Amino acid sequence: MHEIQLTPEKLKEAIDLGKLINSGLYSRVFTYGNRLIKLDQELYDLLKDEDIYLSKFAIYERYKSQKENFNSREQIRDLIIKQPFIRPKVPEGIITLKSDDSKINEISPGIILYPFINYTQMKHTPLDCKRLLIILKIIFNDIKNLADNGIAHEDLHTENILIQGYDAQIIDMSGSNIKVGKDFSNANIMYECFAKIIDFYNDTYGFERIPLEKNIAENDLSLMITEFEKQTKSK
Repeated sequence: MHEIQLTPEKLKEAIDLGKLINSGLYSRVFTYGNRLIKLDQELYDLLKDEDIYLSKFAIYERYKSQKENFNSREQIRDLIIKQPFIRPKVPEGIITLKSDDSKINEISPGIILYPFINYTQMKHTPLDCKRLLIILKIIFNDIKNLADNGIAHEDLHTENILIQGYDAQIIDMSGSNIKVGKDFSNANIMYECFAKIIDFYNDTYGFERIPLEKNIAENDLSLMITEFEKQTKSK
């Protein structure tokens, strides 16, 4: 697992020099050289507005009540072990604070992400139904691959799928919505999420839905894509 150690001052400098890419409810994603850093939202906002000479104090204020990592190191290790066997990119490592203050030293406030250049969110990408069919097949193969390797993405939606041309990439591959290792039991929720994506586009194009029972399985998704393909050919 790759680890980047940064002093409070260096972390503040990285935030100031980096370009903010995405703002989530709990995180901020910004550029760091040829990488991306996903950082604790509260800490990012504190450091962004603070003077560099007060960066250690700002970090201490963030963690004075609870010393916590942004992401489970165990989960990141589990995911990195599985990376050679899956196509979706898991985090490459962690950011660790380096300080002479033991109260903040070695806290991990962020993770290192693979940078997808010139990709856009599926949610904001216009897709004709024939191109969409190719994208859906790619995503389907990827989630089957994840399930086969004991990983489930339980918050799969069009905001965390990136599109470039005819390629699709699943992102947000860490955190509480990713089940791996001892946390993985089955892929049911991930499959249900993907079924909702297919039905969203069925509604968008006026295609008929396939009525499904609960506990959607891999075969159900295969049938949904086959039906989507049939209706695509009729347009």
